[in-house]
Amino acid sequence: MADFGYFSQKIGDTIDRVLCDTFAKREQKLPTGRFVSLCFDDFPKSAVELAAPMLEARGWRATWYVAGGLKGTLDPHYGQMFDDSDLERLMRNGHDFGCHTFDHIDCRDATPELIEAQCMKNMEFLAKRGITDVASFAYPFGSVNLASKRVLEPAEMALRGVKPGLNQGTIDLNMLKACGLQTNNGGIARAMEDLETLKRRDGWQIIFTHDIGPSPSPWGTTQSDYSQLLDAVEASNVEVVTVGDMVKRLQQSASMPSQAAAA
Repeated sequence: MADFGYFSQKIGDTIDRVLCDTFAKREQKLPTGRFVSLCFDDFPKSAVELAAPMLEARGWRATWYVAGGLKGTLDPHYGQMFDDSDLERLMRNGHDFGCHTFDHIDCRDATPELIEAQCMKNMEFLAKRGITDVASFAYPFGSVNLASKRVLEPAEMALRGVKPGLNQGTIDLNMLKACGLQTNNGGIARAMEDLETLKRRDGWQIIFTHDIGPSPSPWGTTQSDYSQLLDAVEASNVEVVTVGDMVKRLQQSASMPSQAAAA
């Protein structure tokens, strides 16, 4: 017998994807060049302790998406989550920070009022720790519908999903593409393929993961695989930028026509 509940869910997912790809778009043209941003979502201490030094040794910085409600908790998959000392270390070393919902709630299942309250609570959490320059938001679980996309748009942050692929040409700042490094979904293979494409044409590749370690969760990666990816990025002669840095460049680029007109 057919599972009509399953098919109904799949149809709903497809409709949401089409609507999100079509409406509530904030389009902007990317600057010329080839760029890579490295990110960590709702991250455990292992990412800070193992991955951050790997990046810093190359002179790079990452964007760390914080869900304040996870601070100091023990996750069954990721292990010990970040604490204040980890945020202080990352901030001291010049890393970039992005926003999640405070309790890592699914935006697709939440009311607009709850999404707004969760984002405000998370921004307050960051501000209390001296983190006020937050230019981007990542949808928890990559889960989004048109309503949640619209409620987050007024914040004027770059909004990042988990749909893989390169951001090229005219992009939607309300739905940035990003490739996950996940042991349950091909590991680093897709990111390496996109990097090969980036060698031949301009674009912005966003790569994210969660935990790093010898036995990572299904949504994380090993140190050796991450090191292999970083070596490939370095060999590609792309420019490594944080998401926040790229957002600032896009903002400056968008203001240039009005500045020229005023002159």
